[in-house]
Amino acid sequence: MAGVCAGVAGLSAFLVIHHFWIMPIWFIAPIGLVIASLGGLAVGWSYAEIHAALPPRPWTFLAVVAVIGVILAPSILLAQLRSPLIDTTTSTILPQGTTRAIIHYVFELIVTAILMGAIVGWLLGHSRQATIATAVAGLVFALGPGHNIPALGNTPAVGKGLLLLLAITLVSAFVLVEVSARLLNG
Repeated sequence: MAGVCAGVAGLSAFLVIHHFWIMPIWFIAPIGLVIASLGGLAVGWSYAEIHAALPPRPWTFLAVVAVIGVILAPSILLAQLRSPLIDTTTSTILPQGTTRAIIHYVFELIVTAILMGAIVGWLLGHSRQATIATAVAGLVFALGPGHNIPALGNTPAVGKGLLLLLAITLVSAFVLVEVSARLLNG
């Protein structure tokens, strides 16, 4: 339940910030709610497996933010080390092609998020379940809030994209930790 609430809160933060800072995209809300809820379930599962290794509240949500940051850091760094995939003025894929973009999404974002999620899950949870759950959460966070990392890498829009990702992460981590604590304490 806490994961679903966190996913919905993260989506809400994304939509509101995107509305005022970039452009309104409320039309994605219906499918976004479904995706955010399912993604929240995965993140909630990971949290249930690793939360014992995290610091106590009120620091827990910052530790969750740090975990997500560690999982996505390789993707962010790799995106900054190569030439851009899109022209941000026209929002078009550069002449290098769609195949190059797909390769970067798969290896730069998806594979690194899964691997880092698995490593973090193992280091914090010391179990197969924690490893798998956090790898799945890494994938979910990469495809959800982190979906623009490869596209915005090494472009003028990267700062805005990372600030939006940070805002979503802060909101969803806070909601995850606080709702989970309230549910456990009755």
